[in-house]
Amino acid sequence: MSVPDNSPAPGTIPDITTLLSVIRELVGEVHPHWKNLHFSPDTHLEKELGLDSMARLELCARVESSLGVTLDENAVAGATTPNKLLQVMLDNHSGGTSDDTASDRSGPDEVLMGSFGQAEETDDTTSHHSPGEWLYALYCWSVFITVGLLTWVVVVLAPFESWRRKLAHLCGRLFFLMTLTPFQVSGQKYLLHEHASIIVANHASYLDGIIITAALDTPIHFIAKGELARVMPVRVLLQRFGVEFVDRFNGHKGASDVRRITRKAQDGQTIVFFPEGTFTTFTGLQPFRMGAFVTAARASIPVIPVAISGARAIVRGSNWFPHRGRISVTIRPPITPSGEGWQVALNLRNAARTEIARYCGEPDLVEGEQLEDT
Repeated sequence: MSVPDNSPAPGTIPDITTLLSVIRELVGEVHPHWKNLHFSPDTHLEKELGLDSMARLELCARVESSLGVTLDENAVAGATTPNKLLQVMLDNHSGGTSDDTASDRSGPDEVLMGSFGQAEETDDTTSHHSPGEWLYALYCWSVFITVGLLTWVVVVLAPFESWRRKLAHLCGRLFFLMTLTPFQVSGQKYLLHEHASIIVANHASYLDGIIITAALDTPIHFIAKGELARVMPVRVLLQRFGVEFVDRFNGHKGASDVRRITRKAQDGQTIVFFPEGTFTTFTGLQPFRMGAFVTAARASIPVIPVAISGARAIVRGSNWFPHRGRISVTIRPPITPSGEGWQVALNLRNAARTEIARYCGEPDLVEGEQLEDT
């Protein structure tokens, strides 16, 4: 069988220029609005180029296809920059550990990808609060402690999962009622109570988990960052509530997490993701990670976008000083995947993001970049 014209000839040594071209193409698909971002062989694939664990697995497949190499997923997961990924390829090409470092290979110092800037975070910790604001904050903290302890006890001690979910839902509602926070939910008719789905919501505040629990009176399982499992009382509560912990920074572990969560979704569980991965002080909808949408495509189940509005104004970033506000939760119609591939997952992400951006009440940071570049 002849080698296709677009494949490297046997024995061809991988080079950084070709590798950067493959990375550029993938980043352009994952973040299509980034126009003037410059990256180099030492740019971090996740922190600076936004390639999460699922995107790096797709990168691995494309590198294998484009450069005619076979890569080990474990080795690729540890390659955090193009240079380190090239070193993995060179080691594979030489059949062992190469004496040359990837950075010694000639190639471009920098590649033009697209512009991406991040809004400046605002520091609210130095703001002066009135006596009335302090009284309200003290009251909210006391309510949070009281309702939090009540929730912990009833969820940990309740013998059945359906009871734990219902009790947590009622405790969430009680919290917003006692803190005098108007709480409105619309679109409940779009929830699939009898079928599995992937629910994705924007992430703006520490309150978001409570908000989703209070808003969705249906069996759900959250996806939470693995760091929370290190705190014993938190881990016990979340485990009893059916939370799945994931590793956000280990590519191989992240892929294993997605496979595990996909199996649970295929078994009929509805799973909640916050695809932004984290929240910040500054206002705006951040880029979405791909895990939720890859899971939905693989499990062939719909994605339900949920937009949370008002949470950031109440508790902003890492500042725990609560303010008066109102919460609005908008549930949008399910989006059904049309297949199982990477492009299907991208389409799911884009469609869900459009719905959330429309109703979350905050600017779309990615769309904002697009407007600045045009």
